Amino acid sequence: MTKNLFVIFAVVLLLAVGCSRYIESRDPVRSLPDAVGTPYNLAARLNDQSVTLSWDIADPSTIARYRVYLSDSTAGNYIVRDSTTERQITIGGLSVNTRYLFRVASVLNTGLEGLPSEAVSVRIATLSLVIAGGDDFVKSRDVQIELNAPSGTTHYILSEDSLFGDAVWKDYRSYVSFKLSEDDGLKKVFGQLQFADGSQTGDLLSDEVTLDTRATIEEVNFTPTGVTLDVGDTVYFELVAGEADGEAFVYFTGDTVELYDDATHTDLVKDDSTYSGFFVVPSSFNLTNGLVTGSFTDAADNTADAVSATEFLTIFTPPQAVKLTAVAYSTYQIDLSWPSSASGYFSAYRIYRDNSSSVNDASSELVATITNRSTASYRDTTLSDATEYFYKLYVFDNTGLKAGSNVDSATTRVNTAPDPVEFYKTEQSDSTATFQWSISGEDDFESYRIFRGANVDVTITDQIVGLITNNATDEYTYSHQGTGTYFFRVFVFDRHGVSTGSVNSVLVSFTE
Repeated sequence: MTKNLFVIFAVVLLLAVGCSRYIESRDPVRSLPDAVGTPYNLAARLNDQSVTLSWDIADPSTIARYRVYLSDSTAGNYIVRDSTTERQITIGGLSVNTRYLFRVASVLNTGLEGLPSEAVSVRIATLSLVIAGGDDFVKSRDVQIELNAPSGTTHYILSEDSLFGDAVWKDYRSYVSFKLSEDDGLKKVFGQLQFADGSQTGDLLSDEVTLDTRATIEEVNFTPTGVTLDVGDTVYFELVAGEADGEAFVYFTGDTVELYDDATHTDLVKDDSTYSGFFVVPSSFNLTNGLVTGSFTDAADNTADAVSATEFLTIFTPPQAVKLTAVAYSTYQIDLSWPSSASGYFSAYRIYRDNSSSVNDASSELVATITNRSTASYRDTTLSDATEYFYKLYVFDNTGLKAGSNVDSATTRVNTAPDPVEFYKTEQSDSTATFQWSISGEDDFESYRIFRGANVDVTITDQIVGLITNNATDEYTYSHQGTGTYFFRVFVFDRHGVSTGSVNSVLVSFTE
């Protein structure tokens, strides 16, 4: 028994002595690794086509970085999507209407990676906040906001304060009403959404709109002033408004001019709220002490009160000349024609005639004054045959201004003696005789004249007993007092005084 105890004690002693000795080993000394903390409280905030992940870690001082794993299926096939040294990261480039699973693992300085966190599931959706249908301007503080969010959205919050200090969460709806803050200017509305699982959007949703509740015109000007303008002159207009991006016009009797604020159409500086334009005076445009008035509608469709320039616009332009055409119609007639005047202040056409091309309204003969604008022709009928006549037509307006046409001429036809007619007696009594004759076909017919002579060769030097000026009349009754025998003959006269006697004479004897 004693012997056995001794042996045991010796072994223990030997072991004790052996522990104090250094025994070289072929393997290096290894220490146990520190435990790698696992991220917890992994949360996801949904953004517009991205997601913001955040998590906690027990001892962040030991962690070099975090790896973010992503899977787009429930099979758990995770791949490294990104890494960060922070405890938050936003993952973008994600597909809409796709569900993703995320996990996060810690990595030490040694490269050792710990166990991943529990997975968080996110379905990516399009998120947006749109004010007034996307308009750039609104003219009322009360606007409608469209919230674009996936199913499962339960609440929303809106404010012009990005910290939402003055806002409360409300039950989600796609379209909500919102009142913008007072005073015109750029307004920015922020929003956040909350989902059925209690999570919220990460990035703030936002949209901007300019509140514009009124439009104003500060002044309207034009140059030159204090002068009477004529055709071809240019008038430059300027309207100073309170804002850019609007529509501006000036108007005056007879025309409206659009103005621009885009560095074109004589505008010098783009978007400086000064609108400019010009007007080239056309022909036949007259305006006396015309009032130039500006109108302005801003981008929010507010209409400013009209403002007029302090100066008056005066324009006197002669009417536009017309083209005159002269054509000979007969031995004593020339036809004149022209297009109707377009003058807004038309007063009259005045036609002048001369025997030379220097026809004018000062020394030439005035042959006609026509006050009907639509009358566009005239026949001059007091002319000699075989003669060239020169004409010029002036258009006068009611201010006394005039415009002369071109000079045109025509030569009347050469006159020939009228053709003779047949002449005969149809009835006779003791003191009367009725004559008839064939109708003359002369264009320049003037009259039938019946002469009485003592012999068969009656001429116009004999006594005239009948004068008929109607070309269609073919009968005449002659009455005689006393007895006697006479020869009668009818002559055709034209407008030039040329005559031709009938082919025969008629003998008549009176018995009372």
